[in-house]
Amino acid sequence: MSTHRLPRNSTPHRIAAVALYRALLLSTRALAPDIFPPPQRTSLQNIIRNRFKQARHEQSPRYLRLCFEAGYEALDRLDAAGAGVAGDTGVKEGGSAAYILDLLARAPEKVKRAPPITALDPSLLKDLKLHLRTRPNATATTEAEKPSLFDRPLPLAQLKGGKRRVPVLYNAQGVPVLRLSKPQPAALSGYINHRAEVKQKRHDTRHRLTEELEGARWEDGWDGIVERETGVREGDEEGGRGKGSRWTQEISSAREEVGRKLSEDAERRRVIGQKMQGVVDRETALAGQEARDEAQRALWEASMGNA
Repeated sequence: MSTHRLPRNSTPHRIAAVALYRALLLSTRALAPDIFPPPQRTSLQNIIRNRFKQARHEQSPRYLRLCFEAGYEALDRLDAAGAGVAGDTGVKEGGSAAYILDLLARAPEKVKRAPPITALDPSLLKDLKLHLRTRPNATATTEAEKPSLFDRPLPLAQLKGGKRRVPVLYNAQGVPVLRLSKPQPAALSGYINHRAEVKQKRHDTRHRLTEELEGARWEDGWDGIVERETGVREGDEEGGRGKGSRWTQEISSAREEVGRKLSEDAERRRVIGQKMQGVVDRETALAGQEARDEAQRALWEASMGNA
Protein backbone atom coordinates (compact mmCIF):
# COMPACT_ATOMS: atom_id res chain seq x y z
CA MET A 1 0.00 0.00 0.00
CA SER A 2 1.38 3.40 -0.99
CA THR A 3 2.36 5.73 1.85
CA HIS A 4 1.98 8.85 -0.31
CA ARG A 5 -0.54 11.34 1.00
CA LEU A 6 -1.99 14.38 -0.69
CA PRO A 7 -0.53 17.64 0.65
CA ARG A 8 -3.93 18.91 1.75
CA ASN A 9 -4.39 15.74 3.81
CA SER A 10 -0.97 16.07 5.44
CA THR A 11 -1.00 17.65 8.89
CA PRO A 12 2.51 19.22 8.65
CA HIS A 13 1.62 20.77 5.30
CA ARG A 14 -1.65 22.20 6.61
CA ILE A 15 0.03 23.62 9.72
CA ALA A 16 2.77 25.27 7.67
CA ALA A 17 0.29 26.73 5.16
CA VAL A 18 -2.02 28.14 7.85
CA ALA A 19 0.93 29.59 9.78
CA LEU A 20 2.28 31.32 6.67
CA TYR A 21 -1.18 32.62 5.78
CA ARG A 22 -1.70 34.13 9.22
CA ALA A 23 1.80 35.58 9.35
CA LEU A 24 1.34 37.35 6.02
CA LEU A 25 -1.98 38.87 7.05
CA LEU A 26 -0.61 40.00 10.41
CA SER A 27 2.47 41.56 8.83
CA THR A 28 0.29 43.84 6.69
CA ARG A 29 -1.10 45.43 9.85
CA ALA A 30 2.37 46.61 10.89
CA LEU A 31 2.91 48.67 7.73
CA ALA A 32 3.22 52.43 8.15
CA PRO A 33 -0.15 54.08 7.42
CA ASP A 34 1.50 57.09 5.77
CA ILE A 35 3.14 54.85 3.15
CA PHE A 36 0.45 52.17 2.96
CA PRO A 37 -2.95 53.82 3.45
CA PRO A 38 -5.94 51.60 4.36
CA PRO A 39 -7.04 51.00 0.72
CA GLN A 40 -3.60 49.71 -0.26
CA ARG A 41 -3.35 47.62 2.90
CA THR A 42 -6.74 46.06 2.11
CA SER A 43 -5.58 45.32 -1.44
CA LEU A 44 -2.49 43.54 -0.07
CA GLN A 45 -4.62 41.41 2.22
CA ASN A 46 -6.98 40.53 -0.64
CA ILE A 47 -4.01 39.50 -2.81
CA ILE A 48 -2.83 37.16 -0.05
CA ARG A 49 -6.30 35.66 0.37
CA ASN A 50 -6.79 35.14 -3.37
CA ARG A 51 -3.37 33.53 -3.91
CA PHE A 52 -3.90 31.08 -1.08
CA LYS A 53 -7.39 30.29 -2.32
CA GLN A 54 -6.08 29.57 -5.82
CA ALA A 55 -3.50 27.11 -4.49
CA ARG A 56 -5.67 25.35 -1.90
CA HIS A 57 -6.21 22.30 -4.18
CA GLU A 58 -2.69 22.22 -5.64
CA GLN A 59 -1.03 18.79 -5.39
CA SER A 60 2.28 19.28 -7.20
CA PRO A 61 5.18 19.25 -4.67
CA ARG A 62 7.33 21.32 -7.03
CA TYR A 63 4.69 24.03 -7.45
CA LEU A 64 3.91 24.05 -3.73
CA ARG A 65 7.62 24.50 -2.95
CA LEU A 66 7.72 27.54 -5.22
CA CYS A 67 4.58 28.91 -3.54
CA PHE A 68 6.08 28.52 -0.08
CA GLU A 69 9.35 30.15 -1.19
CA ALA A 70 7.45 33.10 -2.65
CA GLY A 71 5.36 33.36 0.51
CA TYR A 72 8.38 33.42 2.81
CA GLU A 73 10.09 36.01 0.60
CA ALA A 74 6.96 38.17 0.72
CA LEU A 75 6.88 37.78 4.49
CA ASP A 76 10.48 38.98 4.75
CA ARG A 77 9.67 41.99 2.57
CA LEU A 78 6.60 42.87 4.64
CA ASP A 79 8.47 42.51 7.91
CA ALA A 80 11.29 44.71 6.63
CA ALA A 81 8.87 47.36 5.41
CA GLY A 82 6.98 47.31 8.70
CA ALA A 83 9.99 47.25 11.02
CA GLY A 84 12.15 49.73 9.12
CA VAL A 85 15.12 47.42 8.57
CA ALA A 86 18.05 49.22 6.90
CA GLY A 87 15.98 52.26 6.09
CA ASP A 88 13.25 50.26 4.36
CA THR A 89 10.48 52.39 5.80
CA GLY A 90 10.90 54.88 2.99
CA VAL A 91 9.86 54.57 -0.61
CA LYS A 92 13.34 55.08 -2.01
CA GLU A 93 14.47 52.87 -4.83
CA GLY A 94 15.56 49.41 -3.68
CA GLY A 95 13.64 49.49 -0.42
CA SER A 96 11.11 46.85 0.60
CA ALA A 97 8.30 49.39 0.75
CA ALA A 98 9.03 50.57 -2.79
CA TYR A 99 9.25 46.96 -3.98
CA ILE A 100 5.85 46.12 -2.46
CA LEU A 101 4.24 49.27 -3.86
CA ASP A 102 5.59 48.46 -7.32
CA LEU A 103 4.20 44.92 -7.19
CA LEU A 104 0.89 46.23 -5.89
CA ALA A 105 0.63 48.68 -8.78
CA ARG A 106 1.32 45.95 -11.36
CA ALA A 107 -1.06 43.39 -9.81
CA PRO A 108 -4.32 42.69 -11.70
CA GLU A 109 -7.40 44.38 -10.33
CA LYS A 110 -9.26 41.11 -9.86
CA VAL A 111 -6.77 39.84 -7.26
CA LYS A 112 -7.10 43.11 -5.32
CA ARG A 113 -10.78 42.49 -4.73
CA ALA A 114 -12.05 40.39 -1.85
CA PRO A 115 -12.34 36.71 -2.79
CA PRO A 116 -15.88 35.51 -3.42
CA ILE A 117 -17.54 33.51 -0.70
CA THR A 118 -17.80 29.86 -1.63
CA ALA A 119 -21.39 28.62 -1.67
CA LEU A 120 -21.99 26.00 1.01
CA ASP A 121 -23.80 22.76 0.48
CA PRO A 122 -27.49 23.17 1.48
CA SER A 123 -27.32 20.36 4.04
CA LEU A 124 -24.12 21.79 5.53
CA LEU A 125 -25.66 25.25 5.64
CA LYS A 126 -28.71 23.87 7.44
CA ASP A 127 -26.53 22.21 10.09
CA LEU A 128 -24.51 25.39 10.48
CA LYS A 129 -27.62 27.48 11.07
CA LEU A 130 -28.86 24.91 13.57
CA HIS A 131 -25.65 25.10 15.62
CA LEU A 132 -25.37 28.88 15.39
CA ARG A 133 -28.97 29.50 16.35
CA THR A 134 -29.05 31.86 19.31
CA ARG A 135 -31.39 31.37 22.20
CA PRO A 136 -33.95 34.15 22.52
CA ASN A 137 -33.66 36.42 25.52
CA ALA A 138 -35.91 35.12 28.26
CA THR A 139 -36.53 38.63 29.59
CA ALA A 140 -37.52 40.07 26.23
CA THR A 141 -41.23 40.55 25.73
CA THR A 142 -42.75 39.51 22.46
CA GLU A 143 -45.88 40.78 20.83
CA ALA A 144 -47.47 37.34 20.68
CA GLU A 145 -46.90 36.47 24.34
CA LYS A 146 -48.54 33.24 25.44
CA PRO A 147 -51.62 33.98 27.56
CA SER A 148 -51.92 32.68 31.09
CA LEU A 149 -54.07 29.66 31.88
CA PHE A 150 -56.27 31.75 34.15
CA ASP A 151 -56.86 34.39 31.43
CA ARG A 152 -59.30 32.08 29.70
CA PRO A 153 -61.71 32.01 27.99
CA LEU A 154 -59.97 33.24 24.86
CA PRO A 155 -61.61 34.53 21.69
CA LEU A 156 -62.33 31.98 19.00
CA ALA A 157 -59.73 33.59 16.76
CA GLN A 158 -56.97 32.61 19.21
CA LEU A 159 -58.12 29.02 19.66
CA LYS A 160 -56.54 26.17 17.75
CA GLY A 161 -58.88 25.07 15.00
CA GLY A 162 -61.30 27.89 15.75
CA LYS A 163 -63.44 25.60 17.93
CA ARG A 164 -63.99 25.96 21.66
CA ARG A 165 -63.48 22.92 23.85
CA VAL A 166 -64.41 23.17 27.51
CA PRO A 167 -61.42 22.06 29.63
CA VAL A 168 -61.80 19.23 32.13
CA LEU A 169 -60.81 19.70 35.77
CA TYR A 170 -59.74 16.56 37.61
CA ASN A 171 -57.82 15.57 40.72
CA ALA A 172 -54.53 13.79 40.03
CA GLN A 173 -53.23 12.38 43.34
CA GLY A 174 -54.28 15.51 45.18
CA VAL A 175 -53.04 17.90 42.48
CA PRO A 176 -55.71 19.88 40.59
CA VAL A 177 -55.15 19.59 36.84
CA LEU A 178 -56.94 21.42 34.06
CA ARG A 179 -56.79 19.31 30.92
CA LEU A 180 -57.11 21.36 27.75
CA SER A 181 -56.43 18.61 25.23
CA LYS A 182 -55.20 15.05 24.87
CA PRO A 183 -52.73 13.46 25.31
CA GLN A 184 -51.42 14.73 28.62
CA PRO A 185 -47.97 16.34 28.25
CA ALA A 186 -45.05 14.36 29.66
CA ALA A 187 -43.88 17.39 31.65
CA LEU A 188 -47.25 17.59 33.40
CA SER A 189 -47.12 13.89 34.27
CA GLY A 190 -43.66 14.35 35.72
CA TYR A 191 -44.83 17.31 37.80
CA ILE A 192 -47.80 15.35 39.18
CA ASN A 193 -45.57 12.43 40.16
CA HIS A 194 -43.06 14.78 41.78
CA ARG A 195 -45.71 16.53 43.88
CA ALA A 196 -47.14 13.16 44.92
CA GLU A 197 -43.70 11.96 46.03
CA VAL A 198 -43.06 15.14 48.02
CA LYS A 199 -46.43 14.86 49.73
CA GLN A 200 -45.89 11.18 50.58
CA LYS A 201 -42.42 11.86 52.00
CA ARG A 202 -43.83 14.54 54.28
CA HIS A 203 -46.56 12.20 55.52
CA ASP A 204 -43.96 9.50 56.15
CA THR A 205 -41.81 11.98 58.06
CA ARG A 206 -44.73 13.07 60.21
CA HIS A 207 -45.64 9.45 61.04
CA ARG A 208 -42.02 8.69 61.92
CA LEU A 209 -41.80 11.73 64.19
CA THR A 210 -45.04 10.69 65.89
CA GLU A 211 -43.53 7.29 66.68
CA GLU A 212 -40.30 8.87 67.90
CA LEU A 213 -42.28 11.20 70.14
CA GLU A 214 -43.31 8.27 72.32
CA GLY A 215 -39.66 7.33 72.84
CA ALA A 216 -38.85 10.95 73.66
CA ARG A 217 -41.48 10.90 76.42
CA TRP A 218 -39.78 7.86 77.93
CA GLU A 219 -36.44 9.70 77.79
CA ASP A 220 -37.94 12.70 79.56
CA GLY A 221 -39.35 10.36 82.20
CA TRP A 222 -35.94 8.83 82.75
CA ASP A 223 -34.37 12.29 83.04
CA GLY A 224 -36.95 13.09 85.71
CA ILE A 225 -35.97 10.00 87.71
CA VAL A 226 -32.27 10.88 87.46
CA GLU A 227 -33.01 14.43 88.58
CA ARG A 228 -34.93 13.26 91.64
CA GLU A 229 -32.20 10.83 92.64
CA THR A 230 -29.12 12.97 92.00
CA GLY A 231 -30.47 16.50 91.96
CA VAL A 232 -28.86 17.10 88.55
CA ARG A 233 -30.86 17.08 85.36
CA GLU A 234 -29.13 15.46 82.40
CA GLY A 235 -28.17 18.07 79.83
CA ASP A 236 -27.62 20.90 82.32
CA GLU A 237 -23.86 20.32 82.32
CA GLU A 238 -21.60 21.91 79.70
CA GLY A 239 -22.14 20.41 76.27
CA GLY A 240 -25.64 19.16 77.12
CA ARG A 241 -28.95 19.99 75.47
CA GLY A 242 -29.38 23.12 77.52
CA LYS A 243 -31.19 23.94 80.72
CA GLY A 244 -34.90 23.31 80.61
CA SER A 245 -34.82 21.49 77.25
CA ARG A 246 -36.75 18.29 76.80
CA TRP A 247 -36.50 15.40 74.36
CA THR A 248 -40.05 15.90 73.18
CA GLN A 249 -39.53 19.60 72.42
CA GLU A 250 -37.39 19.21 69.28
CA ILE A 251 -39.42 16.34 67.89
CA SER A 252 -42.67 18.20 68.45
CA SER A 253 -41.26 21.28 66.71
CA ALA A 254 -40.14 19.20 63.73
CA ARG A 255 -43.53 17.50 63.49
CA GLU A 256 -45.31 20.85 63.63
CA GLU A 257 -43.06 22.16 60.83
CA VAL A 258 -43.92 19.20 58.61
CA GLY A 259 -47.61 19.64 59.39
CA ARG A 260 -47.39 23.34 58.55
CA LYS A 261 -45.87 22.57 55.14
CA LEU A 262 -48.60 20.02 54.45
CA SER A 263 -51.28 22.55 55.39
CA GLU A 264 -49.73 25.27 53.22
CA ASP A 265 -49.50 22.89 50.28
CA ALA A 266 -53.13 21.84 50.72
CA GLU A 267 -54.25 25.48 50.90
CA ARG A 268 -52.27 26.32 47.78
CA ARG A 269 -53.86 23.43 45.89
CA ARG A 270 -57.29 24.52 47.09
CA VAL A 271 -56.78 28.08 45.79
CA ILE A 272 -55.47 26.85 42.44
CA GLY A 273 -58.37 24.42 42.18
CA GLN A 274 -60.86 27.23 42.73
CA LYS A 275 -59.21 29.31 40.02
CA MET A 276 -59.30 26.37 37.63
CA GLN A 277 -62.95 25.77 38.44
CA GLY A 278 -63.62 29.39 37.59
CA VAL A 279 -61.97 28.85 34.21
CA VAL A 280 -64.19 25.82 33.58
CA ASP A 281 -67.33 27.77 34.56
CA ARG A 282 -66.46 30.68 32.28
CA GLU A 283 -65.56 28.39 29.39
CA THR A 284 -68.82 26.45 29.85
CA ALA A 285 -70.92 29.60 29.91
CA LEU A 286 -69.22 31.05 26.85
CA ALA A 287 -69.45 27.74 24.97
CA GLY A 288 -73.18 27.63 25.67
CA GLN A 289 -73.62 31.21 24.52
CA GLU A 290 -71.68 30.54 21.32
CA ALA A 291 -73.76 27.41 20.66
CA ARG A 292 -76.98 29.38 21.05
CA ASP A 293 -75.68 32.13 18.78
CA GLU A 294 -74.69 29.57 16.18
CA ALA A 295 -78.14 27.95 16.35
CA GLN A 296 -79.85 31.30 15.93
CA ARG A 297 -77.59 32.15 13.00
CA ALA A 298 -78.35 28.83 11.33
CA LEU A 299 -82.09 29.36 11.88
CA TRP A 300 -81.90 32.85 10.41
CA GLU A 301 -79.97 31.62 7.36
CA ALA A 302 -82.54 28.85 6.86
CA SER A 303 -85.43 31.32 7.04
CA MET A 304 -83.72 33.65 4.59
CA GLY A 305 -83.16 30.75 2.22
CA ASN A 306 -86.83 29.75 2.30
CA ALA A 307 -87.89 33.32 1.67
